[in-house]
Amino acid sequence: MKLKSTTLAFATILCSLSAAAAEFSGLKVSGEASFDYNYLSSGDNRYPAAGGATSDTYRFNQAQLLLTKETDQISFLARLNYAPTDYMQSSTASAKASFGTLDQLEIFYKIRPDFSIGFGRLSTTLGLESYMKSENVLFGNTISYQGILPGYGEGLRAKYTPGDWLNLTLSTYNRIPNAQFGDDNTPTKTTELSATGTTSDFTWFAGGVMGTDGDGSVSNPKIDRTASSIWMTYRPYEELTFSAFYDTRSQKPLGGSSIYAQSLSGILSYSRAKNTIALRYESVLGAGELDTMNGTVSSNFYPGADKVQVWTIGDSYAVSEFMKVYLEYRHDDADQEVLRNNKGDATKELHLITLGAVAHF
Repeated sequence: MKLKSTTLAFATILCSLSAAAAEFSGLKVSGEASFDYNYLSSGDNRYPAAGGATSDTYRFNQAQLLLTKETDQISFLARLNYAPTDYMQSSTASAKASFGTLDQLEIFYKIRPDFSIGFGRLSTTLGLESYMKSENVLFGNTISYQGILPGYGEGLRAKYTPGDWLNLTLSTYNRIPNAQFGDDNTPTKTTELSATGTTSDFTWFAGGVMGTDGDGSVSNPKIDRTASSIWMTYRPYEELTFSAFYDTRSQKPLGGSSIYAQSLSGILSYSRAKNTIALRYESVLGAGELDTMNGTVSSNFYPGADKVQVWTIGDSYAVSEFMKVYLEYRHDDADQEVLRNNKGDATKELHLITLGAVAHF
């Protein structure tokens, strides 16, 4: 569902005038806008899994508005996403346009205080990272977030929450147009099951999705697809947090061979006063298959590689309660020379430096 970009931009400006999340007749409005500058050791060559960042360029990254309302029986959530997008002016030139989209719309009815059932364009429960950059300790997202785990699905969900110690969800989707299931926008039956729980200093999650694309014809063969996510977060001290997560993805055409990718990652963060220092390690197997599984025309990941290791270290500083700035260094190490440096030479290693800012309310 497309929205007028001017309308969404105007709404963003109005909401940004509020010092905190605004509330109108019980409707709570919050949001964020992000901006970054990147230096790529690949120069004008593509840098894998970097969210389309280009070297030595200032970039308006993204803006989001989140509208929520909660009553005794009904909960409502809508997420509007606003991002600059390339469009073709001609066969040889492109330009930027900004499109506002309704990425997420969830409506739940509380049958009991601990049991709800809902429908809409639902965010899948898989993955540790938040869609809101201001809620993550690092500015740049993981490879798993960008290429392994699905994002949204149209369908139904049941939630059972007896307490903080357990939250169960069962979802069925008709299609997931912006992720690995149903990329062709044809109806796809997909099932998701997840469980999570929280204690005073420990949070855990386990979940998975499975489904089949295609109608079995020669031009549209059936493909079984699965994805799973397991993660835990441990906070032994108020300033120190450790997170570990394991994400997988596979697809198998009928009568064909399976394609598989997995990511094992860990994040260590230390917060003191207004600063948060974070170190992240990612080990991705089957990284060269991600383009095939996403069906992308251009190579967004690591075609030709099998294992890739990525280290990211960053420092974020809270300028105010409503704004953070980030400085990050990322280093990629592939097992094959499938990358290109700024001279165009094949290499196994690249690095990326990012200066980012996120304003949120």
